[in-house]
Amino acid sequence: MSLARDTSVLYRRYLTKLVRNPTLLASNLVFPVAWFALLSQMLGKLTVFPGVGGSFQAYLTPGILAMCSMIYTAQAGLSIVNDLNSGFLPKMLVTQVNRGAILLGRVLTDSSMVVLASLLVILTALVLGVHFVTGLPGILLMLATTAFFGLAWAGIYLAIGLQTKSPETLNAISSGLGFLLMFLSSAMFPTSIMPEWARTFSSWNPVSYVADAMRSAVQGGYNWHDFAMAYAATAGIAAVAFAVALYQFRKIVR
Repeated sequence: MSLARDTSVLYRRYLTKLVRNPTLLASNLVFPVAWFALLSQMLGKLTVFPGVGGSFQAYLTPGILAMCSMIYTAQAGLSIVNDLNSGFLPKMLVTQVNRGAILLGRVLTDSSMVVLASLLVILTALVLGVHFVTGLPGILLMLATTAFFGLAWAGIYLAIGLQTKSPETLNAISSGLGFLLMFLSSAMFPTSIMPEWARTFSSWNPVSYVADAMRSAVQGGYNWHDFAMAYAATAGIAAVAFAVALYQFRKIVR
């Protein structure tokens, strides 16, 4: 069977499974909007710090989008682990389904969820008065960036899930790793308020690259150097993560 057809079938299967769990679907969509609304209102006075130009809502918007990419793609690893432990994945492997479609269908589903959640965050930002200086083209570029960044994180979670085969372990690792990288970056807060060691960490943190690139599409206009850095870092992470995930998956297939 062809890769494209099998990917399409499995993509629809994962989406249907998600829609049939309205609690999970609602939490995936409401949580980032709630985070954005609460943080932007409660921490609005952070505009007094260097590095925050304009409103804090505008500064925070790209950070929440980066958070969407990191958090919601954990379902990629969890779904594969659940399919493996439930016996569904071994049964699927005895069919003629394309092996690559099993992973590709999963990560495309999660990328779709990242884009949908990001779109809701952007709409909320517009309601709260955030002005996107680059307009609709900039918004579309930000959505593409979050989807690509989410794809890289899906690869990370797939690799961890296939290695550990434990949803509890994957949850613990994804939560800790996501929290660490998010708050030691420029995504949520300006690096000017961080201690020196945290600023150094943030300068090498790929989350900062992605957040800063998207921030230029909200405030000040495109910074193509930042976008080049963000996409290069994301591509590198994705290449390594999917190489490891495919290696682990091939061991299971054998």
